[in-house]
Amino acid sequence: MGAYVVRPGETLWGIAASSGIGVGQLAWMNGIDPSTPLLVGTVLKLPTGAEPASSAPAPPATPVVVPAAEPYATPGRVTSSQIGSIAASNGVSPSLAAAVAWQESGFNNGVVSLANARGVMQILPGTWSWVEQRLAGRPLAPDSPLDNVQAGVLYLGQLLRDAGGDEALAVASYYQGSSSIRDMGVLPDSERYVANVMALRSRFGGP
Repeated sequence: MGAYVVRPGETLWGIAASSGIGVGQLAWMNGIDPSTPLLVGTVLKLPTGAEPASSAPAPPATPVVVPAAEPYATPGRVTSSQIGSIAASNGVSPSLAAAVAWQESGFNNGVVSLANARGVMQILPGTWSWVEQRLAGRPLAPDSPLDNVQAGVLYLGQLLRDAGGDEALAVASYYQGSSSIRDMGVLPDSERYVANVMALRSRFGGP
């Protein structure tokens, strides 16, 4: 959802302009230096609902390029108890955090999504930087599965606070993005995502 593969002749500025967002925002989200050339095949996350006019799929022969930005997708898995412990220590429901993590990656830190999200909690580079600077209070290890969980839990906790404790809205925001929900409401894909997460909670001791 919101993934875009750069095609020959495209630039970050052009993609940003046709998507109706700022180039700085696009670069920040994806951990890209806007002053460097944009490689064909680079996978970019776009805000949900923002699609450039040239959003046809890239040719199959185009190799996919994942921007080299933190966090890194590294080998390693975590357990539901590890996620639950981190969640509980940060005031987030352990079963909700575990359900989100399972829906996102199956607890596998080596996953990189088509939208450039990485690790157990599928964190975007821009979200990782924001959480590290605003919420974590310490540097997070970009190759650590547990720190990936920490970042995702802190972000989910902030979304819960922003949503006034509404878990369904917070989970939808985790998937779709808060700004997109403000602009467009909760989209059908997000509604399905929320339903899946809520159904998974019972597997991890939740209601």
